[in-house]
Amino acid sequence: MGVTNMTQPVYLGIDISKRTLDIATVDRYIGQVDNDDAGYEQLLKQLASLGQLHIGIEASGGYERPLLKYLLTAGFHVYRLEPARVRHFAKSINWHAKTDKIDAQLIARFVQTTGPRPTSKPDKNAEKLRVLRDRRKQIVEDRVREQNRLESCDDASIRRMINQSIARLQKFESQLDAQLTRCLNKSPKLKAKAAVLTQVIGVADQTAATLLAHLPELGTVNRQQIASLAGLAPYAHDSGRYQGKRRIRGGRAAVRTALYMACLCAVQHDAVMRTFYQRLIAAGKLRKVALTACARKLLVHLNTLCAQAQALPGKKAAGA
Repeated sequence: MGVTNMTQPVYLGIDISKRTLDIATVDRYIGQVDNDDAGYEQLLKQLASLGQLHIGIEASGGYERPLLKYLLTAGFHVYRLEPARVRHFAKSINWHAKTDKIDAQLIARFVQTTGPRPTSKPDKNAEKLRVLRDRRKQIVEDRVREQNRLESCDDASIRRMINQSIARLQKFESQLDAQLTRCLNKSPKLKAKAAVLTQVIGVADQTAATLLAHLPELGTVNRQQIASLAGLAPYAHDSGRYQGKRRIRGGRAAVRTALYMACLCAVQHDAVMRTFYQRLIAAGKLRKVALTACARKLLVHLNTLCAQAQALPGKKAAGA
């Protein structure tokens, strides 16, 4: 059962923990169910008579994903919210107490008041790509840790163990690379996007996979929005005659890291990006500030290419 035919909007907040879900509307607490399949079925029965639902849930370190997928599949309007935004909202309305019940009501009120952008149902292949990409990142980090341990280890038996561990992790890394390639090839849409992205100097297969996995909005929003989503938009900090430094904040760290590394290559091998970078350095910008500006410029370019490729299917994107 999905959304009922009642037209009156009802704003619902669900506070998610590892084992339970607390449910509330703006003005009343509804109850608690388990955070599992049986709990989802029970939740669905409770929601059936509430009207046209707008459901807010906070990002909770991955614990929200099964519920999010379940609710989207059932046809509800769902909003995955950034916890910091909800907490700042609570301070703005002078809500200082914090319990699971209160948080559920707070989330409902946040959705009602701010009207956030609804979360779209994730593409199955894109979701699989994200899982594979995240796991590969974990394996690479583990391998680097083991390599660092090897450098300072002088015991022969321990060195053998570390070398075995490194070899095992390298094998996992190769397997994940192959799975990522297969995942991209399964989806014509993702494969076409990856082909557009990798035409740009500095963007190789792993950078493209990261962007596709963690920035599905690429090519569907404007330049300001895509920079903000990646955490590369500079925000003003001015007041009266005071003009503070523009700073970036928030956004998706995985995307930002991938673009930063891509720019280290682009400023050396791409004439346009190298000229832009050198002009910023000559103007007195710090190197990291200049590289961040280059990362934003690269992202906007990639966003434009993807938008053009989607608008003109079957044709090569202009500027690629």
